[in-house]
Amino acid sequence: MGPHKTMEYHSDLENVDEDGYTRLDFTSQGITRRPVVSTKGAQAASPPWRLIAVTLGILCLVTLVIAVVLGVLGIFSSLCPPKWIIHEKSCYLFSMSLESWQRSKIRCSQLGSNLLKIDSSKELDFIKSQVSSHPDHSFWIGLSRRQSEELWHWEDGSTFSSNLFQIRSTAIQENLPHNCGWIHVSSIYDQDCYVPSYSICEKLSK
Repeated sequence: MGPHKTMEYHSDLENVDEDGYTRLDFTSQGITRRPVVSTKGAQAASPPWRLIAVTLGILCLVTLVIAVVLGVLGIFSSLCPPKWIIHEKSCYLFSMSLESWQRSKIRCSQLGSNLLKIDSSKELDFIKSQVSSHPDHSFWIGLSRRQSEELWHWEDGSTFSSNLFQIRSTAIQENLPHNCGWIHVSSIYDQDCYVPSYSICEKLSK
């Protein structure tokens, strides 16, 4: 057995314990025990969390904008009941029930309103724009007179002024009274008060 073989044998024996098992020399390998932390895993988890945070932030912003918009719309819509249209300081209901002028007047009264009274050219333009979408129908307004020879009055008792518009005649027979007013497309006409028609109710907004 050569010298090299003997030295190898002895070096091997140095690593064998008394039971004959080989001992592992960790110090000679220069291994230092450290807690194992996967930095790669941490970096991989970061982008999804960042994406979730950004998404939640955007959702919160969108929700806030929607809430503000709905709040503003709610303020304006609450000024008038549902199905009523607001314009300037009044609420308008364009009823699609066919009734006589008197029945229409009663229905408006039950809703805390009156048949339409037109006070200005701006209001007249607004009403015309609304009824023009129903060219086949007419709408009762708050104009009436007791007899054909008398003056026209609004429902509140005030006398009609022809400065805003003229009331066109639809009477064919002289003995058939046309003592109630309605609007058709862009003109106001006198009409038999018992003819079934749509109507326009008006009341002040809240």
